Amino acid sequence: MVKKVRKAVRDNYGDLFIEKEESNESKAGKEKVIRDQTRAIIGESNEETEQRVLAYLIGYGDIDPYLKDQTVSDIMINSPDKVYIEKDGKVILTDVKFESLEEVMELVRRMVQYSGRRVDFSKPIVNARLQDGSRVNAVIMPSSEYPVISIRKFVQHKFTAEELLAQGFLTKEMLLFFEYAVKGKLSIVICGAGGSGKTTFMRFLAAYIPVEERIIVIEDSRELALDNPHVVSLEASDKADVYDLMVNALRMRADRIILGEGRGLETFELLQAMGTGHEGSITSVHANYGKKETIQRLVRAMLRSGMSDQELVKHIISSLDLTVFIKKYKDGSRRIVNVSEVIDKNGEPEFNDIYQYDHQQKAHVAVGSLSDEVIERMRDNLGDDRLPDILPFKKR
Repeated sequence: MVKKVRKAVRDNYGDLFIEKEESNESKAGKEKVIRDQTRAIIGESNEETEQRVLAYLIGYGDIDPYLKDQTVSDIMINSPDKVYIEKDGKVILTDVKFESLEEVMELVRRMVQYSGRRVDFSKPIVNARLQDGSRVNAVIMPSSEYPVISIRKFVQHKFTAEELLAQGFLTKEMLLFFEYAVKGKLSIVICGAGGSGKTTFMRFLAAYIPVEERIIVIEDSRELALDNPHVVSLEASDKADVYDLMVNALRMRADRIILGEGRGLETFELLQAMGTGHEGSITSVHANYGKKETIQRLVRAMLRSGMSDQELVKHIISSLDLTVFIKKYKDGSRRIVNVSEVIDKNGEPEFNDIYQYDHQQKAHVAVGSLSDEVIERMRDNLGDDRLPDILPFKKR
């Protein structure tokens, strides 16, 4: 049926499937054409059949319901007959089965064309973004046996403080701490494994940035979608990668720079910016085991800078103020498990723990205070706004 309708539409209207859906009017027009042609072929109006044809021709077929389901965070297509989803923190094998390898390839092409990118046998790996902001990574032959698609859903829901508290992600005192850490312009790196909630928390922190500050956001695929009034979002492309955008951001009169994830030399430029006029910038790093691995990851990301490992470590500890480690648990829950200040101890990183998650008590505990030097710097940046009377801000 899908093939028949596609042929009928092409014969009568040209190939309207290769165009981007740039507006609601454009989409409505396509839907009407497809519905009309479907009814003409089957000889009647049948909503179920029409919806299925629509899903395949201008949607994403059998995975469309999962893309629309807000409880699904990831969709993973391993092969035509193995499609997994992550729902409420649990990975589930679905009953979705594609008819052929070609059908999966057609899905890949439809997904990447929106971002103006291509994937073929000469370029078998591609990163793209769907219309709703969801991230797509695809690997095709010859790099894989089957077309493999990984979709990280765009989190349209922006968590409130009340929701994070209810989930046990942090505590009320920690909310106050992070509010003043951001307003006081501490430079922060958020670390955690994939899917732990780094991007969600980065978006939450950005809401504390004063409205008069100009923010430049740099991402491989645009997903932060900040509500701040003075924000410019930049997205990597084949013509300008994340490093290019990072270097250019230094010429854009940014008060703060938010780098979605530090993976390469752009990390070196950001850390340098943190120490030369862009205090309070934020980034994230993929790290499974916490603060020490975060430093190692940052060093590896910057290896091509030409500096030695020891010089890079000094560069990190002179620029960075806080590490925030987030963990995702087997039951699907996520929470901050450690917040630490990064201190220079004779050229080596030392971690001054501020908050830790106590697994036995199942509670967050304030365990230390920021260094006097950092507290004084925060006071200078805050002006008349006084620091709250909580342990992390008490002088030693």
